[in-house]
Amino acid sequence: MTSKFQRNFVRAAVARATGKRPSLMHLTLGQAARVLQCVGQSPAKLTAGGRGVPGVEKAGAITQWTLFGLIVLIATVSSPAGFLLAAGIVGLMFFLRKRRRDRQAWEDATWAPIPDRAVQRIEVPDVQIEAEEGNAALQRVAFEGAEPISAVTPPLSTSRELYRMSLGRSEWPNVEVVGEHAYEQAIRAALRGSGAPIAVRSDSEVEGLQVELTPEPDNPYDLNAISVRWRNLVLGYLSREDAIRYAQPVRRILASGLTAATTARIWAFDGGNRLQTRVTVALPEPGLIAPLNEAPTGVTTLVPWGSAIQVLKEENHFDILFNHVPPDGVGLLLVSLHKAIHALKNGTERPFVEVRLNGERVGELSNVTSAHLLPLLEHTETVGETALAYAKITGSALAAQLVLHAAKATEISNDWLSDGPHPAPNLLPWATGYEVPPAYAT
Repeated sequence: MTSKFQRNFVRAAVARATGKRPSLMHLTLGQAARVLQCVGQSPAKLTAGGRGVPGVEKAGAITQWTLFGLIVLIATVSSPAGFLLAAGIVGLMFFLRKRRRDRQAWEDATWAPIPDRAVQRIEVPDVQIEAEEGNAALQRVAFEGAEPISAVTPPLSTSRELYRMSLGRSEWPNVEVVGEHAYEQAIRAALRGSGAPIAVRSDSEVEGLQVELTPEPDNPYDLNAISVRWRNLVLGYLSREDAIRYAQPVRRILASGLTAATTARIWAFDGGNRLQTRVTVALPEPGLIAPLNEAPTGVTTLVPWGSAIQVLKEENHFDILFNHVPPDGVGLLLVSLHKAIHALKNGTERPFVEVRLNGERVGELSNVTSAHLLPLLEHTETVGETALAYAKITGSALAAQLVLHAAKATEISNDWLSDGPHPAPNLLPWATGYEVPPAYAT
């Protein structure tokens, strides 16, 4: 767990970036580091200035309260009105502290499976679901407002190649999973399998757990249902809203013979009579999971995901880009990178990186950014490969812009170079819908 000063530092960083100050009372060090990365801060700052050092933090807390006590004392004895001012300051501190605890309690209660009330149990295959008294005739209960329920079933195939939905980007569990309370046994198994077993009256947590997303077109509760699974065990489902948003890319991945994989975080507390759980998964925006186009033919190698690089002169090729702007205005493309030469008026030649989409030029990189990628392109050309990279397209019927995401030559390891080529995943052509086999079992 993080210390008070570390939590306050993370809260301040989030507030500066988003305008909102979260509670973060149960923040772990791993979570704190990822939150800082998401808001553009270095995780190293968690230990800067003595943060996290018990002796330094104790001295800081003593100094803080001593100064506060002196201020209250001075305000109290300075005038009759000072006593009221000091009382107001103390009252405000306790009010803010209570408000923060209430907000954290509300978050914890929201994560809990159901409120504390009299319940009776209804048995369904492989899971235990709790229902209110008076519903004894109910045979099956849907969670979270009729979210889909599935028995624990094996995935369609254990031999499928994994498609990493993050595409190499940093992963942060940002999407809530619903219905976890129906899969207590599976969640306990995931915690044990990850080396984080849970005991009565204690909590447990695991981060970076690899999970798969499995669409269930035959689910009787929701035809768009997408289950979150770990080693053949269902941990929960995406909400109805998220299932609709992610249905197209997840089904495309599955229809292409791959398995949609990402990472998850599980938090659980064993209260004795039931397990309180919260499962979150790391998912980019739906349009940034799979490219809209297919990889070009021939020997290609996909450059690892890197920081954003603006493509120049794409406005001169809007006639080509217009055909690739998705309906919602944001999508992902596979582009190829090529070494080209500018002939200057003085007779000298200047190499640069040309960006092509399906073999057609759609822009180029600046001299500075080209210098970071040219050594890599010279290597791929030498070994007979064409370098591919992901590019984010944003636009409308009026204009479009391309932002390249490719690692620089200095960020490429020797192991990656020697293990090549690295072909892009072979996905089916983009379509609004895909047929996938049934995966739900009663």
